[in-house]
Amino acid sequence: MKKRIVSVAPYLLTTFALAASVPLFAEVRYVPVPMVGPGQLAVKVEYERANETPRFVEVTKVPEGVDGTTLNSTRQQVFIGPSTKRTFPLLNITPSSPGLVIVDAENGLKSNEVSMEVGKSPLDTGWELPLLTSDNDFNAGTTAFVQALQKSGVDTSNLSIYNLSEDDATCSFKVLRFAGTTIEERTGITVKPLSSVRFDDALRRVQGNGTVHVSVTCNQKFYALGALPNANRTKVRVYYPVRAFPTDGTRTQLLNQSSNFLTVLPDNSSKIFEIPLEVGSAPGVPGPVYRSLTIEFEVRTQDPNGFSVIRNIVGMFRFGGRRFNKTLFFGSFDRVDATGGPRLLLDLGTPYIETTNKRAADFTGVKFLKFKIELNTDRHTLTYLVTNLATGAKVVDITTGLFAEDVNAIGSDRPLLEFGLPGISDNAYFPPYNWKFSKLNVSATR
Repeated sequence: MKKRIVSVAPYLLTTFALAASVPLFAEVRYVPVPMVGPGQLAVKVEYERANETPRFVEVTKVPEGVDGTTLNSTRQQVFIGPSTKRTFPLLNITPSSPGLVIVDAENGLKSNEVSMEVGKSPLDTGWELPLLTSDNDFNAGTTAFVQALQKSGVDTSNLSIYNLSEDDATCSFKVLRFAGTTIEERTGITVKPLSSVRFDDALRRVQGNGTVHVSVTCNQKFYALGALPNANRTKVRVYYPVRAFPTDGTRTQLLNQSSNFLTVLPDNSSKIFEIPLEVGSAPGVPGPVYRSLTIEFEVRTQDPNGFSVIRNIVGMFRFGGRRFNKTLFFGSFDRVDATGGPRLLLDLGTPYIETTNKRAADFTGVKFLKFKIELNTDRHTLTYLVTNLATGAKVVDITTGLFAEDVNAIGSDRPLLEFGLPGISDNAYFPPYNWKFSKLNVSATR
């Protein structure tokens, strides 16, 4: 079995050769980076450490089709990012081309998450990439079902297969209709050790426009991702695998408020709903993860009577987590005086990487709008859609990655849905004064 070459000081070479069967450091993770087209891209790992002592990671960037066991790593130091805690540093591992990035962290570092930020900051779209270990990769002989790849005109999803072993892998994949029948099968695919292959023509046999699943299997430990590349970074998508053929699930209504439930005034500027998900069996024990959660409501906007900067519209969080002791699923705001015109800002909930999407959206004056927000944990996607009730036109249409994908209760702590804001914060964050919220409907699938 071949071993990955790690760059170390000459006086350590003899010692490392004697211990070549174990990692150089304490935590090895594999990060698959799909091909999402030309344009600005940043891939960052958030680490956790007990103190502010400098810490290092050996990073190996393996381009597609290259044997990863033949490449040298580089030693990189983690640094403080846009973080509220200095014990959560970041590491930029952006490769020059798609492929596999291997991160081998020294003792005292624990990796939490990886963001792929696509486009200029604030980002056009952001996606969480896997930190792969033996706990979440796919064993030899098992099947990964990559969900809902799309073909729409010239916009066609690709498929990447990642070999996580140090020997050649032989793989195959099937393109499947939603009914489970096969459109095309390809076999005898060789993937080099610690490497990947990409198929830009994976959906070549799909007739016209359509959405399909792709099943992948290999004779070594592996992983698979799909992606929709686009020079327009708002249209980039990433498609994730599951371990069983995807099904629709059963939808249940959780909340229903048919009338007006909040008129935002100085003495009544917010409203919080507890989402009645099934609780855990004991304190601290996770309840079942819901496959999707859909939030719908209507708004009548109106300008405030006075000064306002950033207005909090709606967010969802659960107590407990790395972000001010909370887990933020999403937060949304509008800023009327943004450079270039009014904007909607969508916070994707990452505690320290600050992955935020923005879109042009004008909520000034009196407008009647419908909001529809879906958190899909199966597909790791967050969809935020706003339409004009008078014309049916889309005002905001965002599909991006879902970072806090465990949509569940922890013990008795359920997710909370907050509209508005209980007062002004930091002289910058305001409630959306004079707005009226109505017709709330929240449903979920298991």
